[in-house]
Amino acid sequence: MKVINVRLKQNPYKIYIEHNIFKNIGTYLKRLKLGNLGIVITSPKILSLYKETIKKAFKGSNYKIIKVPDGEEAKSKVSMLNLINNIVKSDGWNKRLFVVCLGGGTIGDLGGFVASIYKRGIPYIQIPTTLLSQIDSGIGGKTAIDLPAAKNILGSFYQPKAVFIDPLFLKTLPASEIKQGIAEVIKYGIIRDKNFFYYLKKNYKNILKLKPSNILKVIDVCARIKARIVEDDELEKKGIRTILNFGHTLAHALESAFKYKNISHGEAVSLGMVYAAKLSFRLKRCKGEQVDEILRIIELFSLPTETAFNHQILYKSLSYDKKFVSGKIRMVLLNKIGKVEVVENISPVDIRQTLKTFCA
Repeated sequence: MKVINVRLKQNPYKIYIEHNIFKNIGTYLKRLKLGNLGIVITSPKILSLYKETIKKAFKGSNYKIIKVPDGEEAKSKVSMLNLINNIVKSDGWNKRLFVVCLGGGTIGDLGGFVASIYKRGIPYIQIPTTLLSQIDSGIGGKTAIDLPAAKNILGSFYQPKAVFIDPLFLKTLPASEIKQGIAEVIKYGIIRDKNFFYYLKKNYKNILKLKPSNILKVIDVCARIKARIVEDDELEKKGIRTILNFGHTLAHALESAFKYKNISHGEAVSLGMVYAAKLSFRLKRCKGEQVDEILRIIELFSLPTETAFNHQILYKSLSYDKKFVSGKIRMVLLNKIGKVEVVENISPVDIRQTLKTFCA
């Protein structure tokens, strides 16, 4: 078993990574002493794939399983209120509730956010089941729900008590779901680890086939990078954690413009990274060869590098992004593979002109 310590001053916790760790999840949760009633939040898709395994893991009266919608719909205001009402029905004077988020990133976002606001905060843990959530969204304590105007617009920083990562969950995912996470995997190489970036290029076939040794390395490296960045800047006040948003400014605008339909998060992030790289080159922050490297690795993993979406609609969606601080456009830009920087006061003209080229 690989164990990663997330060394936060107020809320330290551990990330556990092991094949088939889920079969003993009940034992691990008991040791954590989180409470006497676990609210297991999951989706119909997860339940259909692992019904008996989940029942066995969360048997008895100490757990209640609550289903929320699959996909981004789980993060709607309606879904959040329905979940809270279901939790209230299970609560009582002798109950000490904790939340178990079993699923992908949307489950983790919703469950973590609800845990952060219910009774001003109750414990929760993450059991991410997608590659995207195992290497990124399930780690770090960012929680949020969506509103029609923008993605993740209501949220909080609220750390889990533990994260349990079982790569075996990935075996039931379609190739399209694996690629959702691959975009974030590539991001880690770009922002922090050049050697890992070239490891991905060399081993892309085995990674896509989920070869155990390769996928375990991918999860471990990404989780460690995320943990170290979160340790240095838990609340995103120093600008360090902001580098995790590389490619996400445009990605969230794309998702919002598409109304969270017809584009996956992985596709949006891939396009967002290409856009950020091209903008970086326009602003003379990086060399053209670095942009080409990013294009090539994204293409190797069969992710998109261009879009025909209307650039004016995209710019409007960008203006809602929380990374456009006090009217000052702030984005994470590329210096070279393995190094990025947070840049403020980017000219709207540069944003628009790069969009026009990008959306051509």
